[in-house]
Amino acid sequence: MAWYPGAEKLELQPESDEQPAIVPTQVIFHSIAAPWAPRRIYEYWRDSTNLESHFGVGYDGSVGQFIGTETRADANMAANRRADGTGAVSIESASDDQSTDPWTDAQVAALIALGVWLHRQHGIPARVCRTADDPGFGFHRLFPEWSDGGTACPGDARVRQFHTVVLPGIVAGGGGAPLPPPRSDSGPARNRVTINGLEYGYGAHGPQVREVGEALVAAGHGSHYTAGPDEDWRDADTLNYQDYQRSLGYSGSDADGVPGVDSLRRLLGRLPSPRRVSLAHIVTAARTDPGAEQGHQTYGGEVRIVEQALADEGYLEQRWVDGSLGSRSVQAYADFQRSLGYAGSDANGIPGQRSLRELGARRGFDVTD
Repeated sequence: MAWYPGAEKLELQPESDEQPAIVPTQVIFHSIAAPWAPRRIYEYWRDSTNLESHFGVGYDGSVGQFIGTETRADANMAANRRADGTGAVSIESASDDQSTDPWTDAQVAALIALGVWLHRQHGIPARVCRTADDPGFGFHRLFPEWSDGGTACPGDARVRQFHTVVLPGIVAGGGGAPLPPPRSDSGPARNRVTINGLEYGYGAHGPQVREVGEALVAAGHGSHYTAGPDEDWRDADTLNYQDYQRSLGYSGSDADGVPGVDSLRRLLGRLPSPRRVSLAHIVTAARTDPGAEQGHQTYGGEVRIVEQALADEGYLEQRWVDGSLGSRSVQAYADFQRSLGYAGSDANGIPGQRSLRELGARRGFDVTD
C-alpha cells in the first residue's frame, strides 16, 4: 500500500485490509456535498457507509488518507477495480451541499500537490482521461461508467478549475506526460474556443455543449456518439462537428471540429448567451415567491435576470429587481404577456415558453427548457 506523506493517515478498517489490490491508473476528483474536514469525512465513512474514497481534502487544504492507493476504494463504480486489476484513486473534497462552489485556493494547492505525488508514485499520466478506462485524471461526472445512475459531482465551477488550474498545475509540477495538444494530426482537435462568453471544444462543459450536440444529431451529424450528447465536450462532439463543418464545404484547418462563430450561428440559428434561465425554475418561482415571506428567493439568480429584463422593458420598477419573483414581479410579467396579445388566464403572470423566449430574445438571455 502507498500512503501520501502530505496526508493525515486515518485508516479505514476493515476495508483497508480486506478489499482487493489495484494497480492505480486513474485519479478521479469528487465533491462530497458537505463542508467537512478530513476527520469528519473519515467518521462518516467509518460509521455510515462503505462507499469510501482514498483521500479527503478540507476547505483549508488539509488532506486525510483513508485507504492505501494500491487498495480498492468504492466511490467510482466501474473504475474501482477492473477485470485487469487496474483501478482509480478517488479524492473527495469539502463542498457546499449542492456541490456547486469552487475549490478554495488552499484546496487547489492541495489537489495539485497530491496529483503530482500520484503521477510520480504510480506513473499516472498527467492528462484528461479520454475514455472511462483510459489512464489519466478526471472528475466524477466525466463518464457515466464512474457513477450509479449519474452524478452532478463536481459542479461546473470545479470542472472549470480542473481544466484551467488543477490539471495544468499537476503537469507543471510533475514534469510528466503533457496534456493533449491543442491540435493533433493523429486524432481529433483538443483545443477550446470562447464564443459570446461560452466555451466550446474539448473539455468545455455546460448546457451550451448539450445544445450543440442535440443540434448536430438533428442535422444528421451524430454518428460518433455512443451515449450522448451531454454537457461535456468530448472527442465524439469534435468529430461530429467536423462532419457538420465539412457538410458546409469547409476543409483543412477550417474543418477541425472546433466551432467558429459563423458555423455555430448556422447550426443553432443564433449565438447562445451565457445568461440563461430555466423555464421550469422561473415558473416555480412565480408560483412560490408571492406566497412566501418577504424577500424569499426561489432560483434568485435566474429570477433576477428575468426581473431586470422586465424593468428594461418598462414593466417593473428597478427597486423590485431583487431576485424574488413576488406579486409585483408577477404582475409585471402579466403586463408583458398582455403586450404580446395574451388575455385572461393566458396573462396570469406565470411565464410560458413562448413569452419567456420572447423576453429573452429582446433582452439577451436564453431559456433552457
